[in-house]
Amino acid sequence: MGHKRPVLREDENYESKLENSSAEKALGLNQSITRRDFLNSTLLGSGALLLNPLSPAQLMVQKAADKTSATNDDWTGYGGVGDYANSNGNTTAVFEAGHRIRDGEFETAPSNFVDTGEIYDCVVVGGGISGLAAALIFQRQAGDGKTCMVLDNHPVFGGEAKRNEFLVDGHRLLAHQGSALFQVNYPHSLIERFYQSIGLKTQRLQYQKWGSSDPEIPVPTTPYLGSAPYGLYFGAKFGQPKGVWVTDPWGKKLEGAPLSAKAREELLRTQSPSAVQAPEYRGDAISRRLDTITLEDHLIEKYRISRETVRTFLTPDEGSAFGLGPDALSGYTAYAFDAFGPTLDDENQMFPDGNSGIARLIVKTLIPNAIGGQHSLQDVCRNSINFDALDQPGAAARIRLDSTAVWVKHEGDPAKSQFVTIFYTRGGRLYQVRARSVVMAGGSWTTKHIVRDLPQDRKEAYAQFYRSPCMIANVAVRNWRFLYKMGISGAQWYEGFGTYLQLRKLALCGTEAATIGPDSPVVITLKVVYSRPGHTTEEQGHMGRAEMISTPFREYERQIRQQLTDMFSRTGFDASRDIAGIILNRWGHAYASPAPGFYFGKDGKPAPGDVLRGAPFGRIAFANVDLSGMPDHKSSLIEANRAVGQLLDQVLST
Repeated sequence: MGHKRPVLREDENYESKLENSSAEKALGLNQSITRRDFLNSTLLGSGALLLNPLSPAQLMVQKAADKTSATNDDWTGYGGVGDYANSNGNTTAVFEAGHRIRDGEFETAPSNFVDTGEIYDCVVVGGGISGLAAALIFQRQAGDGKTCMVLDNHPVFGGEAKRNEFLVDGHRLLAHQGSALFQVNYPHSLIERFYQSIGLKTQRLQYQKWGSSDPEIPVPTTPYLGSAPYGLYFGAKFGQPKGVWVTDPWGKKLEGAPLSAKAREELLRTQSPSAVQAPEYRGDAISRRLDTITLEDHLIEKYRISRETVRTFLTPDEGSAFGLGPDALSGYTAYAFDAFGPTLDDENQMFPDGNSGIARLIVKTLIPNAIGGQHSLQDVCRNSINFDALDQPGAAARIRLDSTAVWVKHEGDPAKSQFVTIFYTRGGRLYQVRARSVVMAGGSWTTKHIVRDLPQDRKEAYAQFYRSPCMIANVAVRNWRFLYKMGISGAQWYEGFGTYLQLRKLALCGTEAATIGPDSPVVITLKVVYSRPGHTTEEQGHMGRAEMISTPFREYERQIRQQLTDMFSRTGFDASRDIAGIILNRWGHAYASPAPGFYFGKDGKPAPGDVLRGAPFGRIAFANVDLSGMPDHKSSLIEANRAVGQLLDQVLST
């Protein structure tokens, strides 16, 4: 568990060198915009840290004068405005609290703590969608008089279902921090019934219309590449230092792309139907075989392409839903989401702030005064959170933020115990509460450390869970005419910062602008996953976290500005003029990354998720999206429903 401290090197002239550099000025790094309260930058030595993920506090020299704002450190950077201004991804405080657990600070029973005297029928550890849903389901099914509290380590509930908010030239812009989409499900399905119960009764959201005198080009409603026109960019990696664009790449059969004949042929093959048979259902012979090989090997087999083509061109796409490249993932990940069953159509829906809208609807249902106004999509999306209402004494349901659970253990023999003790840190102090039952709805990477009496079979199961990092960079721009001039609303590339971008029309329930056009201010979302082909699943996660944690905000900002400049300056993009704001959302353990054997077990042992989902451990049940190996909020809802049902059926039935 222990890690070496890094050697820090602070260059006192680094800031002035940047400011005086004509190249940096051209990128707009000297502009005073809504991106950061930037102090003295620190260069970080990270070469020896690749396999040792460390906390930001260990990796940077904090020089903020104002300790009260998360925007005032050179690692977190600017957080935007509104409810989530101090909660963009895993902030410094969140990383530090989690690494105190990992590093064994709470291995022995705490002695110096404040006993709150509180006893709850259920304590939910984790305030993401799984935890919030568990609290709501418990409140509804446990009966009158039962109490529930959610402990969440972030300043705002929602887990990765959070928003960023910008004010750009008087316009309010929203973007998602992580969890993004939802689908229209069959009316009697579990998911649709849950949606209906929280007020999500609109089958399909209404989105912005085209509002420009310029001819319309397609703009989708999600931030992912699809049927809308987009282009492929090839730069120095392909021998093109000035860059080459290929728009409508598949329609043009990659004509003009600086690729070898073999690479072009193999890429085009990935766009054609494959004769390889897909699984008919989860657990059939095909799916079990796929779980014994890597996704990379499956793609090679499916499309008859080379490993080089997979790693050069497909890694960013095929592994992005699970955080790593295909070489580190189970082959069954290509079909895991099919286990959710069909939806009414293939059209994805999205709130302006991603699934933050769903998290807010759950909280509004659980604690009606938590968000002002009526229980409508408009009010829940647009009105502010009433933080004082979340944790009211005597309330049947409570949400306690900035509270990191560090110790969860039965009082006595788990098989006979009547209570579970929970310790959590908040504001530098340690507190105790007790519960008749617990739902562990946080991530696998902390749960295995927090539950102190976890039996060996559960420990072995959790040892098979791997998590990988992801960073969502939201860039507010004053217009997107630089894309419009190319006739595209999205782009993909294979080198540099990120891998793709796609503009989207926003749902009207949360945005103030009813129309969109080339001169509209918008948020461009760049997603960064940290795949390292050739390394194990575990190693890739550690290496990615080391890079993400050791890179200060200013360096990532420079990379973003350079990437957009390289690709779009020829069509009028000017980073110093057009970029109005940058927010980084760093998620240290964003994705469950299932390695071969995760879904159906290996070496004669059951799948790790089945071990944890099969039954509660004493008075503790396990939820969270990790367990199913399907990183989607629907999985979070399903796991929450199962965990609460187990507690009510087997633990709290009397």
